Amino acid sequence: MIDAVLGHADESPALIAPALGAHLTYAELSARVNEVAERLQTAVGGRRLVFLAPGPDVQAVLLYLGCLRAGLPVCLAEPQSLPLERLANAYRPALVLAPDTLATPEGWTPTASPVPGYVAALARGSAEYPLHPELALLLTTSGSTGSPKLVRLTARNLESNAVAIAEYLGLGPDERAVQSLPMHYSYGLSVLNSHLLAGGTVVLTPHSFMRPEFWRDADEQSATSFAGVPYMYETLHRLRFEPERHPTLRTYTQAGGGLRRDLIAHYHARATQAGARLVVMYGQTEATARISYVPPERLGEKVGTIGVPIPGGRLRLEPLEGDGSAAQLVYQGDNVMMGYAEGTADLGLGDVQHGLLRTGDLATVDDDGYFTLVGRLKRFTKLFGRRVSLEDVERELESTFPVRAIATDAGERLGIHVAVDGQVGDAELVAHLARFLAVPPSAIMMRRVAELPLTATGKKDYKAAEAVR
Repeated sequence: MIDAVLGHADESPALIAPALGAHLTYAELSARVNEVAERLQTAVGGRRLVFLAPGPDVQAVLLYLGCLRAGLPVCLAEPQSLPLERLANAYRPALVLAPDTLATPEGWTPTASPVPGYVAALARGSAEYPLHPELALLLTTSGSTGSPKLVRLTARNLESNAVAIAEYLGLGPDERAVQSLPMHYSYGLSVLNSHLLAGGTVVLTPHSFMRPEFWRDADEQSATSFAGVPYMYETLHRLRFEPERHPTLRTYTQAGGGLRRDLIAHYHARATQAGARLVVMYGQTEATARISYVPPERLGEKVGTIGVPIPGGRLRLEPLEGDGSAAQLVYQGDNVMMGYAEGTADLGLGDVQHGLLRTGDLATVDDDGYFTLVGRLKRFTKLFGRRVSLEDVERELESTFPVRAIATDAGERLGIHVAVDGQVGDAELVAHLARFLAVPPSAIMMRRVAELPLTATGKKDYKAAEAVR
């Protein structure tokens, strides 16, 4: 992938950072990345693991691409001191790179940084361990780098997924994505990878999508696409976002969890009126980023589905043993990870997935080949001896009422964390669920919250919700 990105090497814009007045052409990007790659190789003295906590800036992109150019496996970590330190202590990389606003991990020795604005630190007694020759990138699976479980990806994974995304979105040199999601999150990274591979432009901004400065940067730089996870679209809906106020934006993409059907219909209609399109997508970090998408021209009739496989990928249903009523979604493609790592010993392992990913999602497929998620393999509870899908409970509440919900197993009862967007009482919610599940209201424990707990990437944080009883 790195050769494809740097192969453009012309005067068209690659990166724009309005807040810093930065504007890099592909020719400049190629030269800068090669310089950074040489400095990284000098700093680590061989093919060793590098940790990068990327900010929303040009320097982070240079460091990321520099690692790929130098052939150094790089882990993209959340840019927060405590989770970064925990993860670094688990893997003892040769070098840690982070914005200079973060504290250097305890016990690490500062060294010369390859780029300004970032600190570099060498591990004290850094461990020597085998690294598989195809290992290129490590990403966290849950949005929190406090967990040592990482996804092992190759350069082929990155290129395959970026090529597929560029194909189904029709990306080219005239596309400009505003980087609305962090680089350490696979969805955010896929926006960067696919646009640079296609010769497009990425607009980097330090501002949150909730700030007017974000939209000012997008408008002034003529951004053509915006990427968001469900809570971002829900927030924009509450803020009465109007696509027609941003005429250069012609593509809105959504992934990172299921968006409420009514909001999909709303944004599809508003985007269409504004001459734009909404592209609903599904993916997992284990598949580098994307697995399926709904072609925008079919979205009106396929609301609620995750669509069809991305170019080059295949989807099928695998019946669960002993349960003929449910089937797991299985994906096959060149973008499937080599496997997980839970410690340094796993970094030398080869490909244990062989292009096959059992997603852990339960699904159905219609006559047109469009898949719909109906639950998670492990997200069930038992009420009065019956198995209840927690996904079904959440979907029922969110499709019936203006709420966001997390359903949990609360022992003998069903636990519900609910954030209400409108006028609806707890008694009404409990009564509806009791009828839906055919259980007494006393089996449901409702907890109203101002906001649902979310991971760093905006997904529902089930572990945090389960910890609160």
